Amino acid sequence: MNILKTKRLSIRKPCDEDVDAIYKIQNTPYVLRYNGLKEMNKKQIHTMLMDKDEPVYMLEMINSQKVIGAIFVERDSLRYGVKACSLSCYLEEAYAHQGYMKEAMTALIHHIFYDDEMDVISVRVLCENTASMHLVEALGFQKEGVIRRCLKGYQGIVYDDMIYSILKEEYVSG
Repeated sequence: MNILKTKRLSIRKPCDEDVDAIYKIQNTPYVLRYNGLKEMNKKQIHTMLMDKDEPVYMLEMINSQKVIGAIFVERDSLRYGVKACSLSCYLEEAYAHQGYMKEAMTALIHHIFYDDEMDVISVRVLCENTASMHLVEALGFQKEGVIRRCLKGYQGIVYDDMIYSILKEEYVSG
């Protein structure tokens, strides 16, 4: 995929120039709180963005070319022998709750099912992250269950994770 376009966003592969923007976004308490991440330096961010095995997509405003977030596509570690991936994402706080992530995820889900030919897409959402739960449910993901005491995240807080998935045949019929 070169670039996906939505009404307000370009969804594209990262380049070296994105490191500074992602460094600033990812290391904020807003993003760290619900993503199970640790602060990273610029070299670590660069390595993460340029990992060819697990794609990362930049969310860039069409009108200003400002990077406002990222979506990560990873191997679904809870499934075996099926074409499945797992998504994770974050957005700069100033752009939250304005429909940007829904717009981006809608386009990327379509791409993953039809161009990458995946059969299942999953997401894991920390149970305290109600905004992300509402987002994935609005996108058609179904709850699969909870992994209790799943990860120790920001400031040493231990979180439960809700697992959601959407099957290609559900997406097609929905």
